[in-house]
Amino acid sequence: MSNHIISTLSALLQNLPVGTNLALLHFMWMLVSGALLPNRGALFPSLKSIGLSDAETRRAWVAFRKGVWQIALLLRFWQEHIEGLPGWRVHRYEGYIPISVDVTAFWRPTLKTCPSKHYHPAANRALPAVIFGITGQVGDLNGQRVALPRSFERVHPQDPKENRLWREMLKGVKKTLAEDEIAVLDAGVKVGLLQEIGITRYVVRLAKNFTA
Repeated sequence: MSNHIISTLSALLQNLPVGTNLALLHFMWMLVSGALLPNRGALFPSLKSIGLSDAETRRAWVAFRKGVWQIALLLRFWQEHIEGLPGWRVHRYEGYIPISVDVTAFWRPTLKTCPSKHYHPAANRALPAVIFGITGQVGDLNGQRVALPRSFERVHPQDPKENRLWREMLKGVKKTLAEDEIAVLDAGVKVGLLQEIGITRYVVRLAKNFTA
């Protein structure tokens, strides 16, 4: 399994500039290995725990913080890699490819300075959380349904409200939605906002009681 993960990360990062590619490979391996969990999210101890030397640890940190790479570029490389696998199949319904649009959260209930909140169903209220938005093309890989990520959207540093995050996400969806694609959204989005943004092809789950 580890050899397969390393080969996948290599395919993802090999086209980055020399130096950044190897150091970022070390950093990404640390992420997927789960080393952050026992080290409580501390980067340097986590990097050391996977067997890196002090110099390799510093280079991995510098590549992550200042290396020549962008999330959008890595997402494009990832999309090309997955689409090139023999087991990948795009889903189509009535000729349309569903593009999932949603917000997810990393819960931080004891973080006193957490700038944003997200609704937690079990608590029946919004709890402190680090939130970001994801859009992805829906398909399946060897029979397992997955969403192939297209973009990640962070909350605005001066306005971390979820409403603004949704608005910025939907503006991006409108720009990139192809003629044979349709946005699929959960109940956190209102039809009025979709109409205001100008998205014309969508499926949205509404509240239990609504008038149509």
